[in-house]
Amino acid sequence: MKNESKPQLLRALGLREGIAIHMGVIIGSGIFLTPAKIANELHAMGPIMLVWVVAGMLTLFGALSLAELSAVLPQAGGPYVYLKNSFGRVWGFLFSWNDFFINKAGSAAAIAIAFVTYLGYFVPAVSPENAFYKTHYEFIGQHMEFSFGWTQVVAMATIMLVTYINVRGVKFGGWVMTIFTSAKVLALLGIIIAAIFSAQGSTANFLPWWPESWSSTMTAAFGVAMISALWTYDGWIDVTLAAGEFKDPQRNVPRSLIFGTFAVIGIYIAANLAYAYIIPLSSMPGSPRIAADVAQVLFGPVGAGLIVFGIMCSTFGATNGMLLAGPRSIYAGGVDGTFPKAFGKVHPHYHSPYVAIITLGVWGAILTLSGTYDQITSYVVFGSWAFYAMTAISVIILRKKMPDVDRPYKAWGYPYATLFFVAIAGWFVWNTLVEDTRNAIIGIVLLVISLPLYYVWTKQPSKP
Repeated sequence: MKNESKPQLLRALGLREGIAIHMGVIIGSGIFLTPAKIANELHAMGPIMLVWVVAGMLTLFGALSLAELSAVLPQAGGPYVYLKNSFGRVWGFLFSWNDFFINKAGSAAAIAIAFVTYLGYFVPAVSPENAFYKTHYEFIGQHMEFSFGWTQVVAMATIMLVTYINVRGVKFGGWVMTIFTSAKVLALLGIIIAAIFSAQGSTANFLPWWPESWSSTMTAAFGVAMISALWTYDGWIDVTLAAGEFKDPQRNVPRSLIFGTFAVIGIYIAANLAYAYIIPLSSMPGSPRIAADVAQVLFGPVGAGLIVFGIMCSTFGATNGMLLAGPRSIYAGGVDGTFPKAFGKVHPHYHSPYVAIITLGVWGAILTLSGTYDQITSYVVFGSWAFYAMTAISVIILRKKMPDVDRPYKAWGYPYATLFFVAIAGWFVWNTLVEDTRNAIIGIVLLVISLPLYYVWTKQPSKP
C-alpha cells in the first residue's frame, strides 16, 4: 500500500506532442549554424549533400529500430530500459550516465549558447566575443577555452527557466514544445520558400559540385563533417525517454519517431539547398550565422530580424526538450537502483521527476562555462553514437530473448536496416576516435569514471 500512495508519472502526452518533442529536440541550433562548419570541411556541394543524406538515412534506420523497442517496452527511460533488458543493468547505467551528464547536459549548454549567439543579433553586448573573462589552456595536448560573460549569464538563465517549466509537469512542458516547434518549422519553411522564389539566388553557387578526386583526406574530412551533421540530427532517441508519460505509447511513440524523422530529413535537405542557392559555397565558411545571413539577403534587416527571432524560438524550444526528455533516463535509473533513489522521486503535485530535472538544469548551466558552441558539441557526439549502436543491436537480442512478446510495430527492413545502422555507427565512432581523438578520449574517460559509482550505488541496501 505504501508504494501505491507514492506520486507517479502521468500519461498526458499524445501523438501531436510526441511529434513536437521529436522534431523540436532534433531541430535545435544545428541546422542554423553547422552548414557553415561542414562547408569548411568539404569544399564541394555534392559531398556536403551526401553528408546530410547519409546522416539522415542513418537517423531514420535508427528510429525504425527504436520504434520497435518503444512498442515492446513503453516505459520511462527509453534506451536505459532496452539496454538493461538486452545487455544488463550496467549498460543501462552507462547509457544514462552518458546521456544525462554528458549528452543532455552538454546539448542543453550548447543550444543555450546558440540561443544567446542569435540574441546577439539584437543585443550585441551578449555576443561571445564580449566575454568578461576568457582564458586558453592545453589539455591532453589540445587547445581548450574557458570563458565567462553575458553569453554564459543569459544561457544559464535560459536553462533555469526551462528547468522550472519542466518541473511544472510534462503536460506543460509538452505544450511549450508544441508552440516552439511550430515556430521553428515555420521559420525554416519561410527561408526555404523565399529562397526558391528569390531573384537573389543562383545555381552557380552550387559549384563545384564534386571534387576532382576523392582521396583519403576527403574520406577523413567527410567523417569529421558527419560529426556536425549527426549532432544536428541528434535527439532522435529522446521521445522514447518519455514513453512512460504517453497515452497509448505502443502506437504514439513509434509514430512520433517515424513521422517526425521523415519530416526533419526533408526540411534539412531543403534548408541546405536554400542556403547554398543564396550564399556561394566558397563564402559559407565565413558565415557563422548562416541562416541569419541568408535571411538578410532575402528579406533585408526587418525580415532577417523575424527569422532570427524564429531561430531563437527554435533554440529555446530545443533547450526545453533537453530538460523534458533528458531527466527521464536517470529517473529510470533512480527507480531501478542503479542511481541514487532520489533521482527516482516524483513531485507530489506536478508529477514530474523533479530531482532529476533540477540536477540536469544545474549541471547544464555549469557546462555553459566550458567554452564555445563548437567546443561543447564535440563532447556530445562520440559516446552517444556508441550507445545508439548498442541500442539498435537490442532489437536483435530482444527478438531472441523475448520472442513471444507482442510487437505492435516491427522494425522495417529487419535485420538489414538495423545492421546497416550498426555498421555505419561503428565506422563513425571509429573515425571520430582517429580524427577527433581528444574529444573521444574525454568521452571514454568520463564514462569509465562512472563505474565505481555504479558499484557503490547498486550495493546500497534498498529501503523497505
